[in-house]
Formats: sequence, C-alpha cells, structure tokens
Amino acid sequence: MEIEAKFRVTIADLQIVARMRELGAYALTLAPAPEQQLNVYYDTPDARLQAARHGLRVRRIGSRTCVTLKGPAEVGPDSVYRRAEYEFPGGDPNPATWPSGVARDLALALTGGAPLRPIVTITTERYILYASRAGVIVAEICLDQGTLRAGDRERPFTELEIELRSAGSRADLTALAASLGTQITLTPEPLSKLQQALTLLQNRA
Repeated sequence: MEIEAKFRVTIADLQIVARMRELGAYALTLAPAPEQQLNVYYDTPDARLQAARHGLRVRRIGSRTCVTLKGPAEVGPDSVYRRAEYEFPGGDPNPATWPSGVARDLALALTGGAPLRPIVTITTERYILYASRAGVIVAEICLDQGTLRAGDRERPFTELEIELRSAGSRADLTALAASLGTQITLTPEPLSKLQQALTLLQNRA
C-alpha cells in the first residue's frame, strides 16, 4: 500500500527543502545523489487501464528497471493518496511475462491480454530526503523536477511528495507536511503525474 501526500511547489522552495537537515522532531538526511528517472506508462489501445483507474509503469534509473502496477487512488482533502501498489524488478510491461502473483493476475484481468503501447513519458530528477524519528526512517520527502510528455505536447513540473515508509504513520505524514508548510508554500496536487500527463493528451488539438 502506497500512502503519500503530493504538493505543487516552486523550484526555489525545492532548493530550500534540500538544504534542511531537521524538520520539527525529525532529522533529515539527503540521499548521496539524485535519481534520474525515465518513466513510461502503458495502456491498451482502447484504454482499459485508464477506464479501471489503474496505471502501469516501467521506470528506468540508470541500469535498473522496475515495473509498477498502481491501483485507483483515494485522495483525501489533505492531498494524501492511498492506493495499492505492486512493484518488482523488470522492464517488460507485458503482464504475461511477469512472475506469478497478484499483480500478474490483476493486470491480465484488466487488459484481457490485449497488446500494450506507451501512452505518456515522464522524466524526473528526484532528490530524496529521508525523515527519521528516534533514529528510524519513517518517510521519504521527494523533491521532483521534470517534464510530462504526451503525444506532441509536454509540460514541466515541480512537485514535493511525502511518502510513508513501513515504520511511519499518518501522524508522521501530517506532522511533516505541517512543519514544511511553515517554511515554504505547499499547494495540494489532486492529480497524479500520470493523470496530469493524460490531461495533456486529452487536450491535444
């Protein structure tokens, strides 16, 4: 289960957060290097995954690739996303090639075995701050800059995400967001990056 809060921010605010080493009761540790992500989302020609409110992504970071299947998101008024997420190493979006399990069965049921094609591409430079409480990492604060591409249209974005780790709680998420809100301007983002990119595609002239 993925639980995270998403906000639109400015580049200047991302830079402010990247320099922070504490936030309220939390210690912040910056990852040694940013992630350079190439994210390609797939769907059937008749958009069966979109209709079912699922997303299928292949992400490349350097020489590593992973496949992610995301379920429908429940978005609260505080911009907290909660959704099922299945992720495993690999680079083939075709679920027939995936390891046996819930993700494979679900993806095959949703697509009906139809062919998949890339629909949007999202490139992201991500800096990660690990938020620790009492020496335990409870969340990741992700500082994202990148470009959404759909068809012949593209748009830059800057976002901040707070994603809970297994040791974290909703109280941690709320406290981190509240503390950040006293330092920078956080504008709740109700749409995922995939949804934002699909909006570009749907609005294409």
